[in-house]
Amino acid sequence: MAGDRRVLLANSIYHLTNDGAVTVIAGEITVLRGVFAFGAFEIGLITGTTMLVTAIVQILVGAMSDRRDPSRFLSLGILLLGFGTILAIVASSWQALLGILVLARVGAGFYHPVGIAWIGREFQGEGLDRSMGYQSAFGDAGVILGMATAAILGAYLDWRSPFLLWGALNLGAVAVALTLVRGRSAPPAATRERPDYRAMVRDVRLWLFPLGLGGASFAIFTSFGPPLLKDRFGVSDAAAGVSIAVWILAGALVAFFFGRVSKRFGRFEVLAASYAFLGIASLVGAVVANGIAVVVAFWTLGSALFVTYPALFSFVSEASHRRLQGAAFGFIFMFQLLGAALGSFAAGTLAGAFVATPEVAATIPFYLCAALVFAGFAYLLALRGRLSNARTPVPVARVV
Repeated sequence: MAGDRRVLLANSIYHLTNDGAVTVIAGEITVLRGVFAFGAFEIGLITGTTMLVTAIVQILVGAMSDRRDPSRFLSLGILLLGFGTILAIVASSWQALLGILVLARVGAGFYHPVGIAWIGREFQGEGLDRSMGYQSAFGDAGVILGMATAAILGAYLDWRSPFLLWGALNLGAVAVALTLVRGRSAPPAATRERPDYRAMVRDVRLWLFPLGLGGASFAIFTSFGPPLLKDRFGVSDAAAGVSIAVWILAGALVAFFFGRVSKRFGRFEVLAASYAFLGIASLVGAVVANGIAVVVAFWTLGSALFVTYPALFSFVSEASHRRLQGAAFGFIFMFQLLGAALGSFAAGTLAGAFVATPEVAATIPFYLCAALVFAGFAYLLALRGRLSNARTPVPVARVV
């Protein structure tokens, strides 16, 4: 039986506003760097800490979500994120901003374990691939709009205005989404089973390393991409943030068609090729001295990152216990955010500690990203031989 499209649309709206709010700081990071007087180390600390908080919250929320109505439980998280984002406007130092963003990220920890698990139970087969691609593309759109609006409003109006805008949008999303699913029963999964986290890791162990690398790559591109363009190539604050938003736009367009691409080439092949393309784009950002060439590489090859998300979501969803998918996504996608946190900490620390000039320091995160992603590509090549029927998008390949 086909899933309810109202569920998909409600979750997609949440994904858009959720991801828009959490990327506001990346969009205007060069503006905030000037307002609060911090450098590469603090960028890594802010990004890494907020990602780590979200990862921890996801585990807790995931453990609770399978026994709760997702339509109500998810709205609670989005409300927390909305109010926390608005509260950021009172920050008077980067430490205060960090503390408030940590509180907001508690709300951001709800979407993956509740929203994606809800979709995973609602849709099956080829419909699962299409639905995962659809909701993922909405999340990408949120990141695009969050970064672009933050870059423009932060540069030309005031640094507080993007936080006000995206906090309000999250509050509005709750009203819209609850209206969409009104009258539709969304009971928790009918199970008395308790999450077996060891079994969850065993079931999806093959995908944990790629999940972590995807998180690290996204964090490096969004948080350190604008400083790269500004410090190395002299791009303005607004143009730097918008340029990275356009990178995400290209990926979002591809994600909309992930179901078709997966069916044509095979989900695993698309995943492996995407890591190869992303590694090349990262290396271009680190070594090429032409700003236009770097931006074009990001917009084309670098956009392949966004194909990896629906591919991995589908692999994990099919390998997880359907009645415990909230707990599974909350725990398993902790590895994605943990990768993002560690990648941010490492990139900021290396850029801040070992390089004196801002121009050269801006390239260090992308050297790191290239090394990580190429390692992931090599891992997938080695993994290919352990999978049977890997070209077929559905059903998922079994470990032999």
